[in-house]
Amino acid sequence: TVAGRANAVQKHFESALGADDFMQRVEMALYAFGFTGDNSIAMVNLCRDEVTLTLKHRIEETFGSAFSTNGLGGVLTCGVTGMGAGFSHSPLCSSNKERYVFFSFPHISINASGEVGPMSRPGRPGQSCACGALIKATNEIKSEGLTCNCKIPGVHDAVDPEMSILKQRIARRLRHEGNTDESVKNLSLVDITKVAERTISDDLEFLISKTVNTDKADYAVVTGVQIHNWANDFEDASPNMEFVAPTSAYVVVDGVKTHLDLTAMPVRS
Repeated sequence: TVAGRANAVQKHFESALGADDFMQRVEMALYAFGFTGDNSIAMVNLCRDEVTLTLKHRIEETFGSAFSTNGLGGVLTCGVTGMGAGFSHSPLCSSNKERYVFFSFPHISINASGEVGPMSRPGRPGQSCACGALIKATNEIKSEGLTCNCKIPGVHDAVDPEMSILKQRIARRLRHEGNTDESVKNLSLVDITKVAERTISDDLEFLISKTVNTDKADYAVVTGVQIHNWANDFEDASPNMEFVAPTSAYVVVDGVKTHLDLTAMPVRS
């Protein structure tokens, strides 16, 4: 059943909401603080995977064309120049204020059977997976250990920059959170996806601190995990459902930060 599938998703991500429900809540919450599709630019950070477009399209239905900072696994490599480029495209309202709405979500597949990782894709027989980059990072960190993957910031593989940065950011976060070469072997894809979300959200906070001028801009941040709850076989009759599990939502207006409780929003039926 649809409800059973939602329960299976919420078993791993308690805060998960249907993607449409999530976007309605975000739109209402942000509207109350002066953010609308007409006066804001969405800065969207997702994985490069084309299946993440389902969420980007929903964001763009509300906020218009979004500035993309996508990277493999959602890793944030656009840097301060990328952030500034997006800001410079923001609408200017009558008061000359700019408004930015940051969305940042790594993604995961939890299919209709409740299996974590496998995903059926159109035109491709057998099982694919999501997120491929996070699964690869997980497997390699487990087999190689944490220590050798905790590189000095700024070091990357010239032919594989995003993947190497994603992997070392996650490895350093795991070490920072008290993991060892042994303990990482017990981590699930759900665990690593949540670690990736914390890592990438922190990286986003750092970039915001380096780039946003709160004298001339208000901004909002919405982070979490995008969850694909698709049919076991893309061609079968059961629906492909999309969920979002928000972890953080807040606005900074006139330099003052206010946390948003998306679960407390009334839902339009």
